[in-house]
Amino acid sequence: MASLILWPAPSMAQSQLKNDACEPIGRILKSSQQNLVGQLLCRGDQIISKISGSFVLCYFNPSEQQCRPKKRTRSSSNKECPFSSRSLCKRIKGGTGTAQAPRIITPYGRWLLETRPTFSWLAVHGATRYRLEVVDQAKGLWSKTTTTTSLDYPDEQAPLSPENHYKISVIAYNKKVPLVSDSSIFRLIKPADTKELQQMMGLIRSFNLDPDREAYLDLNAAYLSKGVLDESISVLEDRVKAGSNHPDVYRVLAERYLDAGWPDRAREKYVKAIQLATSQNNQIALEKARAGLQALDQYQSQLPDKTKGAQ
Repeated sequence: MASLILWPAPSMAQSQLKNDACEPIGRILKSSQQNLVGQLLCRGDQIISKISGSFVLCYFNPSEQQCRPKKRTRSSSNKECPFSSRSLCKRIKGGTGTAQAPRIITPYGRWLLETRPTFSWLAVHGATRYRLEVVDQAKGLWSKTTTTTSLDYPDEQAPLSPENHYKISVIAYNKKVPLVSDSSIFRLIKPADTKELQQMMGLIRSFNLDPDREAYLDLNAAYLSKGVLDESISVLEDRVKAGSNHPDVYRVLAERYLDAGWPDRAREKYVKAIQLATSQNNQIALEKARAGLQALDQYQSQLPDKTKGAQ
């Protein structure tokens, strides 16, 4: 990341960085000026100088240091994909999976942090067992058979390596007869990215932030800066399991489900976010959740009927 520091615009007092009216666009994780460390950056803040040793995490464009919110466009030129979510329109699949194929659930993304991930998939009607096969770009590595719809990475197998591309396939069987299959390609992030991500995690944790805000703002942005979708979804799902009633937790989780290509899961979370925001009279969160659900409705209304099934 570039060494940039963001300062408030002249019209904003320093204390306004923590104001509840602030629309967060980033956080200063590290700076030579200790009074700025941990500070939120709000919409309207601007870069006015470069200062050595600064480290800024951006929420809207994690890979860009400018911390400029993405513009959401719903003009006629963008009808085919109205989402701000980065990959939904490329990854969305039709059908239920349970009637067609053992659609792979996890890993959610194309880039992984975990060297021994857990694999899971949707059940197939009539299947009595499933065979999971893992191969790299050169050869088959290992395979296992199970009667369940998930499988932990085997202890006896070597962990995944960032040097390789991997493909997993799940084949559903009825006794000895293969029925249908699904596959997915992924790889590990580079060691340098892993190291930088660990650094970000340590800095974020050191601030002792509110668990909900830490999850949907900082941790989500940090993981997405390296393209690691699984961990982002995991921390948000953990907040849901912990009983969070913050509408933005559910909205951001909905966006990550869209990134993973699971629109019906996203719909469920958008609806929950709307319910919570309405009950709390949180107009900002309500507007964002409604906009997300509207975009999902708009997109699915344009799909062929066969792709609109529950997922």
